[in-house]
Amino acid sequence: MSKVIRRVGYLRFGRFLEPWIEKGRFERLNTSLKKAGMDISVRAYLGSAIFSSILVGILSFIIITTSILLLQAANIQNQLFPSILLGIVIGVIISIVAYLPFLYWPQMKAADRKILIESGLPSTASYLSAMSSSGVPPNRLFYSLAGEASVAPEISKESKRITRDIEIFGYDILKALRTASERSPSERFSKFLDGMSATVTSGGDLTFYLSAEAKALMKMKEEETKEFIEQLGILAEIFMILGVVAPLFFVVIIAILAVISPEIEILTVIMLLLTYLIMPILLVVMILLISTISREV
Repeated sequence: MSKVIRRVGYLRFGRFLEPWIEKGRFERLNTSLKKAGMDISVRAYLGSAIFSSILVGILSFIIITTSILLLQAANIQNQLFPSILLGIVIGVIISIVAYLPFLYWPQMKAADRKILIESGLPSTASYLSAMSSSGVPPNRLFYSLAGEASVAPEISKESKRITRDIEIFGYDILKALRTASERSPSERFSKFLDGMSATVTSGGDLTFYLSAEAKALMKMKEEETKEFIEQLGILAEIFMILGVVAPLFFVVIIAILAVISPEIEILTVIMLLLTYLIMPILLVVMILLISTISREV
């Protein structure tokens, strides 16, 4: 989202949304923006979304109206008003369609961040445990982690926000951890931060807590990996059935039917659908399914 769109959206369109924002009408969207790690206010985001959708609608209106008039160049005077009317209707529809994804994009991005955070949490706990055992204070743990993107990139970004809250906004470590826990899209990471906060508050052994959490998270990771391997085995069997056995079975059946009744043209249609439509769709679905479950491990 460009700075110009964001600025115009915030100043020109966001002000009309301010009364609803103050009443808490967009609290769910505000929470989603925080969990998605999008450093933008609700007013700026919605204003930019409205402005972007209007620009898309205007561009669609110009393209559609111009295209119709060019096609009807011989009778342009009679087609001018209907072309403009049709362009307006389609432009409004496209504007609405272009606006809707903005409402769900923060939730999708937050879900994506949740997977990335939880996948990197075991290594993060191990890293913090090692740093804490060497005598690093709690507020410097996240400062060190913020510069180690190789450990867990998404958690490293969150550590930068925690460091920002401490060094720029003047938060103490407890308030910074509570704030990070509230904006985290991962409940597992929120509990991890809450545990750190409780340990520091009670004066407990932070190194022992981090070490115990690292072991527990590693064990959980092993169980999830085993479950993933089992699911992958099931998917491999399904792939063998759908991708190898089923096509051969249908090819043999269709070949036999073609010999018995060579005049049946529908067999050719079935073969083409099976080869160029059904099988590619099934394979794409399998690839997407494997890609989805593999990201969670």
